Amino acid sequence: MLKYCSLPVILALVALGGCAQVEQGKATAPERGDAAYLKGVDTRSDELYVKANTPEEAMRYRRVYIAQADLDNVNVIPAEADNLNDDWVIEDAEVVVIQDAINREFTATLSFQSAYTVVDSPENAEIILNTTVVAIHPNETFEQVAAGARPSGSITASLALVDASTGRVLVRSVDTRSTDNIWAFNQLDNQDAAVDAIFRAWGNSIRRGMLALQGRSSDPLAPVLRLEEQ
Repeated sequence: MLKYCSLPVILALVALGGCAQVEQGKATAPERGDAAYLKGVDTRSDELYVKANTPEEAMRYRRVYIAQADLDNVNVIPAEADNLNDDWVIEDAEVVVIQDAINREFTATLSFQSAYTVVDSPENAEIILNTTVVAIHPNETFEQVAAGARPSGSITASLALVDASTGRVLVRSVDTRSTDNIWAFNQLDNQDAAVDAIFRAWGNSIRRGMLALQGRSSDPLAPVLRLEEQ
């Protein structure tokens, strides 16, 4: 069930979230083997936050299980406070469509160039990828979109990579992605390119971040990581 969230509450959450942000550093990352190697610099908005006591064996993990997404408490933050369309309620059939998109896009991005192997059960996994869709932010009202306004907006999700053997969170990301068609999430009957693009972007972010964490990335634009006590 989607929940309405008022502006004061959102501002308070943003203020609290801002306290957890990692400050920007210099533009030169330390070399591998340096004590500061995992205290990366030049961080970006899609960086992953890494627990300081991440076990050494996690650097060798390759098998990932994509868990069922949590869509039970999605907040819809409408463009205008008193304009929330009932169609924003996520029905059971729409949950299936969203989960299919998550499985399809995360599998394609994580397995690209054989970076990770996506397995079909948590028992076979070393990492479990949990996805929680937190909020949907339409920029325009239903009436404005019906009148021809661009149906833009954004969606926020929390992604956590969990050690399958211990249940401990290894890395976490809370990220918001923009789209020119947020209303694709309004009524989902089947596969939609706008929905796929959102999850593809998150999948790419997770892949780049994990490769950088494990010292396996040659991408100069990969999100550099910083250890953060949690």
